[in-house]
Amino acid sequence: MEYIEEITSLKEQISFRGMIDVPSAIDNIVIAGMGGSGIAGRIFKEFYTKKPVTLVRSYDIPEFVGPKTLFVAISYSGNTEETLLATKKAREKGAQITAISTGGKLAELVKDTVIVPDGYQPRSAVGYLTIPLLSGFELFNEPELDVAKKLLINSDVNVNPYKKFADEIFSGSKIPVIFGTPGFDSVAYRWKTQFNENAKVLAYSTSFPELNHNDTMALENTYRKDEFYFFVLTHKPLEKEIADRIRITSKLCKFEMKEVEGEGTSLFSKVFTLIHKGDYISYFLAQKRGVDPRNVAVIENLKNELRKSK
Repeated sequence: MEYIEEITSLKEQISFRGMIDVPSAIDNIVIAGMGGSGIAGRIFKEFYTKKPVTLVRSYDIPEFVGPKTLFVAISYSGNTEETLLATKKAREKGAQITAISTGGKLAELVKDTVIVPDGYQPRSAVGYLTIPLLSGFELFNEPELDVAKKLLINSDVNVNPYKKFADEIFSGSKIPVIFGTPGFDSVAYRWKTQFNENAKVLAYSTSFPELNHNDTMALENTYRKDEFYFFVLTHKPLEKEIADRIRITSKLCKFEMKEVEGEGTSLFSKVFTLIHKGDYISYFLAQKRGVDPRNVAVIENLKNELRKSK
């Protein structure tokens, strides 16, 4: 499969019918996942606010994990060592465990595993990995899904704006900086990691209003500010407080942010249209740089070296 096909498959991915089983008696939710698999937990945390959600991005789990914890292990390959060890620890503490994967050791370890289609880069399977979480907790409906699919199709047939962003980043050898807004911190981080893995460039992400309490000082007078390319991810209607912060930050710190907007009226459509746009920009930047967006050889070499060191 060509990488562009992985990107355009998002409209099919969000129609995936698999869902996790959600027990009735839980006090908290812990989601373990690394890299491209872990982004699903980040997205879910912005949709779901009824009970505490903790993300695990290492080998260890929180001390509070117990019988009233829903522990969700997400590993596209099913063989991510950090997630496997964290899942084993959760089982020892009696947590209620479910998983999302294509199979591997995780599916052998967790009987209640939602099996998703294979053949993708983990980061390209963002729909397959996220939908079982959102569906299990009934966090979107069919009309929202239909709208999102139509908007994704529109993006697929009008990619020129994304090519233009990529051209501007490439022509100036710029470092992408992505500013999120409330509800879209996970998407800003997703953009950052897509620039890392697809285009093989460093990138940085943070969000309003938090960035106004630290990054603002650097934005005023950092080294080589003209070497950065600033994005801000927005939606309509944007909270007045946040819109004011964006405007005033740009004015006081004397720099321009390229605004990219999530489309539709639901959080579901806004999140997935913004994810899609970031995927395209990083893909086109990879093309301009002459690098293969599917190539993650350094990561695989690192894993091999870690195995040898045991």
